[in-house]
Amino acid sequence: MKKINKDHWEPSNGLKLEDNALEIAKSEYHSLVIAGPGAGKTELLAQRASYLLQTNECQYPKKVLAISFKADAASNLKERVLLRCGNELSKRFDSLTFDAFAKSIFDRFKSALPSKFLIKNKYTVAVTDQNVLDEFKFNDIDFFNSNTKNQILSFFYEPQLPYVISNNQEKLKDKIWMDTLSSAHPQLPFKTIMRLAELIITTNPLIKSYLQKTYKYVFLDEFQDTTVIQYEFLRNCFFDSTSIITAVGDDKQRIMTWAGAKETAFSDLKKDINSKEVPLFMNFRSAPRLVALQNYLVENLLKKTDIATASPKWNLEDGQCNIWIFDNPDVEKDYLLTSVKKWIKEDNISPRDICILVKQQLNVYVGDLIDYFNSNGVKARDENEIQNFLSEGLILYFIDALYCTFDKRASIEHQSFFHFIQSLYGYESDNELISLEVRINDLKNEILETFRKQSISKNDINETIEKILNFAGSERIKSEYQKYDEPYFKYLITNFVDLFFSEYEITKNVIDSLNNILGKETIPVMTVHKSKGLEYNTVIFVGLEDNAFWSYQNQPNEDRCTFFVALSRAKNRVVFTFSKMRYDKFNRPRNQNIEKIKDILEGLNDSGLVVIEEKK
Repeated sequence: MKKINKDHWEPSNGLKLEDNALEIAKSEYHSLVIAGPGAGKTELLAQRASYLLQTNECQYPKKVLAISFKADAASNLKERVLLRCGNELSKRFDSLTFDAFAKSIFDRFKSALPSKFLIKNKYTVAVTDQNVLDEFKFNDIDFFNSNTKNQILSFFYEPQLPYVISNNQEKLKDKIWMDTLSSAHPQLPFKTIMRLAELIITTNPLIKSYLQKTYKYVFLDEFQDTTVIQYEFLRNCFFDSTSIITAVGDDKQRIMTWAGAKETAFSDLKKDINSKEVPLFMNFRSAPRLVALQNYLVENLLKKTDIATASPKWNLEDGQCNIWIFDNPDVEKDYLLTSVKKWIKEDNISPRDICILVKQQLNVYVGDLIDYFNSNGVKARDENEIQNFLSEGLILYFIDALYCTFDKRASIEHQSFFHFIQSLYGYESDNELISLEVRINDLKNEILETFRKQSISKNDINETIEKILNFAGSERIKSEYQKYDEPYFKYLITNFVDLFFSEYEITKNVIDSLNNILGKETIPVMTVHKSKGLEYNTVIFVGLEDNAFWSYQNQPNEDRCTFFVALSRAKNRVVFTFSKMRYDKFNRPRNQNIEKIKDILEGLNDSGLVVIEEKK
């Protein structure tokens, strides 16, 4: 691609960035971008990557590294840059999660670890840290009983390697590390992998220099959620280099301190690398009345001063917020069902653009509601587990391949499938691209031939997925997605085959099966934590009640931020429900109150922007 003069570069697709965003896109200094909900954080990073690559400010062969928290966010950013810059330039843009980035360093350079921490055998990634907890419980029951799970894990992981051994607990920690690394079948949680990757960097100046020379620019997304371990890992990788860091975040959405988010991440970054703090003011997502409500709560509940401006695409009176009060969950679910049906039919809102949120305990607050909706003509499902599965690059590759095979109108899926293969193999010439298109058509015909049979077995499904997998090449995919060790790779394939076959047995139609897997025409139901980064026309938050916010008195700031995140997912409408009675997890009726969180209710009421109604 021809280099663009930096003075002539403009955002792609005719997009108009606000002044501060355009400044950051072209900046050559460390920055901390304070960007509230709907500010276009992902788009800003995509445009900045485009500027750096298209103008060659990131001079070949140097690269840009973007680090996100969620796999779907990393994939989304990678896809945006690919569409803007093309395959050649986007090869110099690496978009990874924290875990995948640490694993890539560990896998490539683990032989450079100090002898004490060398891993002896081929490892797999552990899903949890349960082994650490079990070992402490077995070997030091007093220490285990006198500390919480998070305190034990913090004690085990937070000190950097190599650690100091000064007491019995430190000796036990050392024993667990050594037993894990010398195991015949090591299972390493990502936090262990990150600490080992950090040790590689701190003990090998040449590897550290190579890393810093490779990545001239580093992007950090959702920076408010950065953990202590992640922050120290980043600091050791890049803070003493010439790499230019762009961190984007919003402390109004800091809701992960329970998972180890570093509360001083913003102030520490400004101190450690002298980053310039730059605010973004535009909220492109929410209607003006919802932006006004968010601003009121930011000032009066969160005690912040960063006020947003609604996009001019809206009418000034657009947006609505309601609190609906019910006598019991039966009345609640009946009224919500009627309302949702009305929005879908009369307002022409897709079910996928309506989201039901809960703070926690999804089964307690909306378990019956999901069943009730499904029994009465409105599809709804728990998105918490399948959301992660459907964000995996391998799974999306399978889905794109099947969509564009069975639906000739699926041009977006065909383009995504084509780009996936093109990126894996680096095809650029016309001959290569034409040959790829021919081979894709041949693959489609093979798949279609299989599905012309009268009866499709699970083995047929399995063979089809194997054909799609072999078309790309397992090893190529694993090299592209650093976290895909063999067990996890097989897990994804097996579970997709099982899921697809179970849907196909019901629908007898490939497209309908894929639509069901993706949840098209289905209302997503999830916790607020899972909703971060997502947006919907209408959000229903079930359970604006003390019991849902049971930890409010101990962590009011985080719970207020959780409430703010729920509110800010909505583009046009948000509804909060309160039920005077609700069943607990043992199906016992319990009266509900709104005393502990009354400052939230008072903030909503005092804004003058919220309609509070009792519904019968």
